Amino acid sequence: MTRRRLAVLVLALLPLSACASIPERSDPMAVQPVVEGNAPGATTPEPPRGVNSFDLVRSFADTGSTPESGFAAAKEYLTDEAQRRWEPENSVLIVDNIDTIPVPPPPNLPENVQLVSLQADRVGRLRPDASFVPEVGPYEVQVRVERNREGQWRIASPPKDMVISRASFKDGFMAVPIYFADHDGGGVVPDLRWVGSQPEVTLPQRVIELLIAGPSEGFKDAMASQLPRGASTKTNVSEDDDGALVVNLSGLGEPDMESRQMLAAQVVLSLQNVSKARVRLQEEGVALLPGKRDLQPADVESFESDNAVSPGLPGLAVIGERLHVLDENVRPIPGPAGSGALEVVQAAQSGDGSRLAAVARKPSGMVGLRVGPYGEDMPELPPTGSFMSRPTWRGDSEVWAVVNGHEVFRAVDEGESWGVRPVDVAEFSGGRQLTQLRLSHDGTRAAGVVDGRIVVGAVVDEDGRVALRHPVTLGADRDFRVTGVDWLTDKSLVAATDGSSPVMEVTVDGFDWTEYASANLTQPINAVTVGPGKRVVVADQRWLWEATASNAVWSVLPGEIEGNSLPFFPG
Repeated sequence: MTRRRLAVLVLALLPLSACASIPERSDPMAVQPVVEGNAPGATTPEPPRGVNSFDLVRSFADTGSTPESGFAAAKEYLTDEAQRRWEPENSVLIVDNIDTIPVPPPPNLPENVQLVSLQADRVGRLRPDASFVPEVGPYEVQVRVERNREGQWRIASPPKDMVISRASFKDGFMAVPIYFADHDGGGVVPDLRWVGSQPEVTLPQRVIELLIAGPSEGFKDAMASQLPRGASTKTNVSEDDDGALVVNLSGLGEPDMESRQMLAAQVVLSLQNVSKARVRLQEEGVALLPGKRDLQPADVESFESDNAVSPGLPGLAVIGERLHVLDENVRPIPGPAGSGALEVVQAAQSGDGSRLAAVARKPSGMVGLRVGPYGEDMPELPPTGSFMSRPTWRGDSEVWAVVNGHEVFRAVDEGESWGVRPVDVAEFSGGRQLTQLRLSHDGTRAAGVVDGRIVVGAVVDEDGRVALRHPVTLGADRDFRVTGVDWLTDKSLVAATDGSSPVMEVTVDGFDWTEYASANLTQPINAVTVGPGKRVVVADQRWLWEATASNAVWSVLPGEIEGNSLPFFPG
């Protein structure tokens, strides 16, 4: 029984009498649509008076206007006529390095009209579902600006996209993970979204609306929700008189207790970044979980307990083609993988530590995949090749590996033997060189290194087959190549690069890149892996090094393991 399922059982056995004296029904209030411009205290500032046409266009991109507000702030920069007819795409284009340049006027252009070229570098796009996807390349659009009767410049021909500077986007939006069920329905995983950070009072309602709408475009085929089609909020999400945040849902059908618990985890964990209040989760005014009036993240944390490395396992390393324990004693593990009977090139340990997968060299010089219990014999499976990546586990009974840079195979425990099947990665790699692949601990997402770039995609089960769908390339315009990647958390990755910043943290959507300290490290970085507590371990030419934060100084691992070794933690 997994950690999360044991905790679910405990939650289900809570005594119904625990809160018998507390009323579970509340008076309903009609749901009002959340429109930011109409929220209490919301204001829409006008452009600075007397600003010239070039600064006006630049300021237009700095408004931080949001789709939820109907782009109200941006419309203040438009002429009256443009305000009436402007209907930008229901997405936001985020740019950087903005410049405004005069355009030579055509003949007979009125004196009260100027043409301005808005030029910038693309950063990415905020989709209608509030998910961010990177874009690269230059952006340029010609804008017509007219002087109105008051002598103020206003935009007469705005871009078809709502353009916003990266700095304004960071100031006006916040990243919020929305939680959905993972691939086997045993836990929840985050789907990162960006919402306008103001007004704060409407944040919980907007988060619940995103939850009801379902997974984002990139993960809709990999994640699921216990909120059925037609579900809605019966009342506005708001704080009660005692400070509890009331989430009153409707249209849930007839969910069983397990579905109710999963739904509770989705709601409570999705709200934790926008409210510290207790969550009073209800269905038609009655507590969703009998006997549990109010919920906090600690009550449902078991549903994401399998999304990280188990703290009880020390990690392993390939040292001299043998497997050793990653501790100060650096002792070899029992069995053929540690004794030297196998020439181990790469290896991976299952999440619970009970199984190993090893890429071992064959007498022919080729490599093959072997899988078996920890410390015991490891039978060889069919995939062979001249190259095979470090394996990656999906749960404890399925392991994947890249073969020859283009194919991916998964070995599945079928009881008496392991069955080997191909994974459809045509869309994910696009026919390019795939050198690494790391499955998230929840088994719902994959991150790989394709031609020196990070690619993230959804793991989709398709009638017994598995495919990597909806790939997104991260950092395509970066001036370095990625040489390794691993999951830092369920919302971020850590990458090894060949650039001046050897190790970097990157959010799973690619918006934020954070450099780790580079002191003590020597290029090239041969391996990167992540242990419990965001403990990042890398191998350079000299030693194995570790750090637990991007600003921490890298220190040599106990045991002074040489840098040509390949460390790894379960997963």
